[in-house]
Amino acid sequence: MTNYGFRWVLPLAFGLLTALGSLPPAVAQTTTTSKTPSAMSEAAGATTGLGTSHRFKTMAAATSHCPADTVVWTSRSGKSYHLSSSKYYGKTKHGFYACKMEADTAGFHAAKN
Repeated sequence: MTNYGFRWVLPLAFGLLTALGSLPPAVAQTTTTSKTPSAMSEAAGATTGLGTSHRFKTMAAATSHCPADTVVWTSRSGKSYHLSSSKYYGKTKHGFYACKMEADTAGFHAAKN
């Protein structure tokens, strides 16, 4: 007589509990959450200081996010930013607009032009 055991029970039960939403939130989240590009970028923001919710493609979007603050241009290669008086402001190939106070809080600094 062959004993196949119950190796199939645990994966079946786990899948069923996940589908029914009966797993604790921490377990369900780690098993069902995928790493989308925006999620990875936001996670990278946790280490670089500025997540995607504080990076803007246009100066207008950054200005509407922080109307009382100066908008700066920062390149992705380092933790420096350029003010609007800089020749590099909005001109580098890879970069984004951000609010100066948020950039300063995140550890960015003014570039030496």
